[in-house]
Amino acid sequence: MRIAITGAAGFVGQAVVRQLRQSRPDVDLLLADRAFTGRSAYPTLVGDLTDPAIVRALCGPEIEVLLHLAALPGGAAERDPQASRAINLDVPLALVEAMAGRRLILAGSIAVFGGPLPTPVDDATPPAPASVYGAHKYMVEIAFADAVRRGAIQGMALRLPGIVARPAAAGGFGSAFLSDIFHAAKAGTPTIIPVAPDATSWLMSARACAANLVTAALSDATAQQAVTLPALQVRIGDLVDTLARFGDVQRLTFEEDATTRRTFGSYPPLTTRCADDLGFQHDRSLTQLVETVLADI
Repeated sequence: MRIAITGAAGFVGQAVVRQLRQSRPDVDLLLADRAFTGRSAYPTLVGDLTDPAIVRALCGPEIEVLLHLAALPGGAAERDPQASRAINLDVPLALVEAMAGRRLILAGSIAVFGGPLPTPVDDATPPAPASVYGAHKYMVEIAFADAVRRGAIQGMALRLPGIVARPAAAGGFGSAFLSDIFHAAKAGTPTIIPVAPDATSWLMSARACAANLVTAALSDATAQQAVTLPALQVRIGDLVDTLARFGDVQRLTFEEDATTRRTFGSYPPLTTRCADDLGFQHDRSLTQLVETVLADI
């Protein structure tokens, strides 16, 4: 089997490559991104996915599965809607066409839900995006569902929650503070948490996210409707308390920003029966999530 991965040099992409290397060394990989640092154990394709020639090279007939992770982050998308359209909408649509008859896994986002959200959110909760990023992700879901309906594509679109812990000061991510909390606790450095302790978010470790993406890539299942992954609903105060058992949280301070609270700190309980039935999993507990994340950063 040969799998191509876009965004392979990114945070989630690197975790997926590690997961495949460890669990399925028999799988051949083609790694695509705008640039790579260091040498790769796998063939690489360097270029911009908005270039049709790069898409053709990426989706050659030898590729059986394409795992599309590349995206313009939400904050950057809001600042530049045209760039978001090119990267977060036009590129996935081109990949749906280029991978016709084969398997495509799209990394979507819980940003399609917008807010305020019902309690609980489940597989019947309708998307209502409140951002450029969320709107473009939802448009891709609709196009992908139609391609599945027509029998033109196999695979699924997965809605990813907040994935932690991204590299410190990850550019373009409005939710970067969720990752910064882990880095600050591990290093004992100061950071401001822009939500109150009772704020809640849906979180998943990069390791669990990678395992779910690999499960989707290797599965034979196809889902017409987007699948929301089973994240943990985490109270931020509880996250800090748990981190205190493993690191230094004395220099973390809460200074709530209303917009950040509304966008990233108001997530209700989550029920994901469809994802559960497909074999996707969360980090099992907040303690397990914290231990996994701290071990990986």
